[in-house]
Amino acid sequence: MIPGIDVSHWQGLIDWKLVSTAGYKFAFLKASEFPLGKKDIWIDDTFSYNAQSCKLNNILFAPYHFYRTHIAPEVQAAGFLNAIKGIPYDLPPAVDLEVSGITGTAYNAQLMAFLSIVEAKLGQKVIIYTSGSFWRSYAIYDKIANVDWVIGHPLWVAQWSLTWPGPLYPFAGWHFWQFTDKGRVPGIKTFVDLNYFGSDPVELYKLCKAQA
Repeated sequence: MIPGIDVSHWQGLIDWKLVSTAGYKFAFLKASEFPLGKKDIWIDDTFSYNAQSCKLNNILFAPYHFYRTHIAPEVQAAGFLNAIKGIPYDLPPAVDLEVSGITGTAYNAQLMAFLSIVEAKLGQKVIIYTSGSFWRSYAIYDKIANVDWVIGHPLWVAQWSLTWPGPLYPFAGWHFWQFTDKGRVPGIKTFVDLNYFGSDPVELYKLCKAQA
C-alpha cells in the first residue's frame, strides 16, 4: 500500500519537502465548499500553495470539494470547476460527503447532478469520499437501489481504525482508505489525516490517467 495525506487550511503552512522526504506519495487538497448558511463559495486559503508545492515535490495530488445540500448542485459544480481551473492536478478530483440535510432519493439526485456536470467537463470519474455509516444513513437510506448509479466511481473511504474496511455497496472495493485523523507527519504542525492507496505505484499512476 502507498501512504498519503489529505489537508486543508486547518493544517496551516505545510513544508511539503519534508512531507515528501518522509515518504508520502499522494495528497488530497481541499479546494472549495459553500459554508453552512452561506451562499458564496469559499476557496481554501492554502489550496493554491499546496497544489504548487505538491508539484514541486513530486507528490501526486487531487483537489476536493466539500459538498453541502443547502446550495444547488449546479452552483456547487460551477464553483468547484472554477476553483480548480488551471490547476494541473494528477489524481481525479474528489467530492467529500460527510454532511447532509436530506436523504435517499433527494440526496442522490443532488449528487448525480453535481457529478454529471463535473465529470462531463473534466472527462473523469470523480472520487467519492465518505464513511460507511454516513453512506448507509444518507445515500442508501431506505433503499439500496438508491445508489446503483455510483457503480464505477473510485471510493475513498473513511474508517478511523486499524480494522480493514469492509464492503460498501455498490463499490467493488476501496481505492483510498483514510484510517486516522490523528496522524503526525514531518512538515505539518497539526494532526493530519493519514491515508493508504490500496495497491501499487503502477495502479496509482493508472488512476491518474483514468477517463470516464
